[in-house]
Amino acid sequence: MNTNAMHVGLRFGVMVTACGLVACAQTMPLAPHVMDRGSANAPAPTLELSKAEAMALSTVKPPLKPQIVDAYSNDVNLNKLAQAVQPEALTKVLLGLQEGGVAERKTRLKAKVGADMVHVRGGTFMMGDFAKLMGVEGAARMTYNEDDKHVHEVTLSDFWISKYKATHAEFDVFSDDSGQPRSGMEFDGKNRSPLTPVGAYWQQAKDYCQWLGRLMGIPMDLPTEAQWEYAARSRGQFFMVGTDDGNLERGRNVPGGQQDHLFQNHYRAMGTRYPVGMYPPNPLGLFDISHNGEEWVSDWYAVDAYARHELLDPQGPSSGVKKVTRSWGADDFVIGVNVWRRAEDPSPVRGFRADGTAIPLPTLFSPTVRCVASP
Repeated sequence: MNTNAMHVGLRFGVMVTACGLVACAQTMPLAPHVMDRGSANAPAPTLELSKAEAMALSTVKPPLKPQIVDAYSNDVNLNKLAQAVQPEALTKVLLGLQEGGVAERKTRLKAKVGADMVHVRGGTFMMGDFAKLMGVEGAARMTYNEDDKHVHEVTLSDFWISKYKATHAEFDVFSDDSGQPRSGMEFDGKNRSPLTPVGAYWQQAKDYCQWLGRLMGIPMDLPTEAQWEYAARSRGQFFMVGTDDGNLERGRNVPGGQQDHLFQNHYRAMGTRYPVGMYPPNPLGLFDISHNGEEWVSDWYAVDAYARHELLDPQGPSSGVKKVTRSWGADDFVIGVNVWRRAEDPSPVRGFRADGTAIPLPTLFSPTVRCVASP
């Protein structure tokens, strides 16, 4: 058993089985062909979005024993790797969103968002903690949660999802256009970067995605919880974590401890956030889908939500108190994050004033945003 995996599992309370934190086999292929909702039947979008699929989607399969590997966490081995940097072209586009008038910036943002949307071909998958489905003796669960244990069949229509979490540079265009304060401006804004994932309250996140939809001319919103998991698992495959190969290799496909110097000019909220696109995407083509900040989804949270899911395109409970977040931070990693659910206050507070009014949690520390298009 991988000792690092054992350590992280105990730290997060994950049940360690005979296979450690890992499920040791993959038996379910991509959504079976007979159940596949092929893109040829998808409604034509008003804006031409690419339907190309990443080659890795068919060539990279979930590992038999996902691992958390620290091989690159020392200077000697880390120096053997290409330095983790945000691609120059992406940096240029994001910085360009800060220049000029709002109308110019909206035009640039529209072009960027259109290029960033990843097509997700619909299909049927088993949603939830799929460890038991893999048929491995002793591998009973990936998380200590009970709210993901009702594993159930879900069928999704085609959709598109952004390959990156929304950054401050992108969200600023929305804020400036709608006359709202910019997100992350706490502490005089000195600790925010245009290149890092923006934090927002749930309603702000939803408003941003819908505003993007109006800008793009296609329906856009936050992803449903089912859409998020299906995409994080590269069309519902048995990927426990959304890295390029289904393992966590500190320094190569997620940050390593010795790479802090790469982020010294970018405040990492609560020690977790760094510029988007620095590490390889999952096989579907999504960057930072399992780390670099929790992500809002559209669903209300309920412990028994899975037992009440519709078979086709489930939307979650019709009401509730808290919203679901998915994904994870950056410094702490865990196998199973692709099925891990959390409940967050849509307008989180950090305390109350003497008169009883709420003191909101800084947006800088709030969950991140990734939008979907469902033409």
